[in-house]
Amino acid sequence: MDSTLPPPSSRRFIAVTMCLTAAAGTALVWTNLRPAVAPVAPPAVFVDGTVPDTLSILAALPRAAATDAGKARAAAVARVQAAPQQAAAWVTLGDALAQEQRDTGSQDFYNHAEAAYLQALRLDAKDTNAMTGLAWVLGGRHLFDHSMEWANKALAIRPELPAPYGILGDAALELGQYDDAFEHYQKMMDLRPDLSSWSRGAHLLWITGDKSKAMWLMERALKAGAPYAENTAWCRARLAMMLYHDGALLPASQIIEPALAAGSRNTPILVAASRIAAARGDLSAAKKHSITILESGPQHDALVMLGDLCAAEGDKEAAEKYYQRVEALHASLKAAGTDDPLAMARFLADHDRNLTEALRLADPAKFTKNVLHADTVAWVYFKNGDNEKAVAAMKRALSRNTPDAELRYHAGMIAAAAGDKTSARKHLQAALSFNSQFSLLQAPIAVKTLDSLASVATASVEPSP
Repeated sequence: MDSTLPPPSSRRFIAVTMCLTAAAGTALVWTNLRPAVAPVAPPAVFVDGTVPDTLSILAALPRAAATDAGKARAAAVARVQAAPQQAAAWVTLGDALAQEQRDTGSQDFYNHAEAAYLQALRLDAKDTNAMTGLAWVLGGRHLFDHSMEWANKALAIRPELPAPYGILGDAALELGQYDDAFEHYQKMMDLRPDLSSWSRGAHLLWITGDKSKAMWLMERALKAGAPYAENTAWCRARLAMMLYHDGALLPASQIIEPALAAGSRNTPILVAASRIAAARGDLSAAKKHSITILESGPQHDALVMLGDLCAAEGDKEAAEKYYQRVEALHASLKAAGTDDPLAMARFLADHDRNLTEALRLADPAKFTKNVLHADTVAWVYFKNGDNEKAVAAMKRALSRNTPDAELRYHAGMIAAAAGDKTSARKHLQAALSFNSQFSLLQAPIAVKTLDSLASVATASVEPSP
């Protein structure tokens, strides 16, 4: 078996809580859906008449952590200080800052990396690595038109570069243009078969329904490794979640165990570990992993999981406190312009909280071709009682045959509300077949609804007395 992606005619589809993007080199990023954030203004002060204010850019950087990425940044800063008029030095700094964004998930690093890449472009307007880095920053902010523009500028100068194709594929994937994403990722794999390109291809294959080849290709990416442990950890977490969605809970836990044993505090690893532990009935371990995430600061998935764990244990008061923290986090991120509206809309819909606000957050994405987003939109419409719009959005969510239990659960509940009992049973059975423990709170509802539909179907075929 080779690493060639299938032709568009053979593709199917998925929903994911993560978004993959890349910078120059072997960059790999996991981001959440966020609204556009305005790029930072370029420094206007010149130190020596030729180089913009180098000192102000460096002084704005946060203190580097004692990690591989932090050490790489320190070396890059020293290089910039030694040769501030070399574009390559600024690109190296931008790449190090991009890696710190992957390590920490902090949105501030987008601004710092952008400043470094812009500085490089001021010094050399044709630096394709700086263009690629800037395309990555803009993609991370979900400014996809601008991201693709810069990636194409880099390719117009150096069509042999692999990273811009990955960025073009990332934008296409987020926009739901899956055939285009396949083409871009295939070009990247042809030019540079490695963790970055293989993991992208694997992610897209799973989204489009080819879970067997997706897992095979992700295993290949994992074995290839990467210069930074965080990028390999992303692959490990993603593969574990593929297995989780397939109901293979023990293999999923075995995939992430090496990272946990090494004391990893990687957020994707810990989120996966918490979900897998909860599905296996080990609520104590699930709590432990989510609490570890919160030691580095508030995080949406961890707070939701802890609330759900408390709710599952019958502690409604503790659950409510965690849910209020989710809402407080969303408010603070919104104030900073880095919130995730669809994640919040999904949370509100899942927990029947402020459904009018959930609709406001989801409605701008009502025509999305991205199946993950379409699934959330459909679920929000359903919870607001708009079955017609829910059915229409769910058709888009199901269009790629994604092997995701929660998506099928949503499809089943929406079909039941619309009176399509046959489709409802089919989708709910599929959800429980994929992973009968796909959600602490939603899986029991799926079982109860399916039992109810079965009772109705039995009663309808019984002969009259």
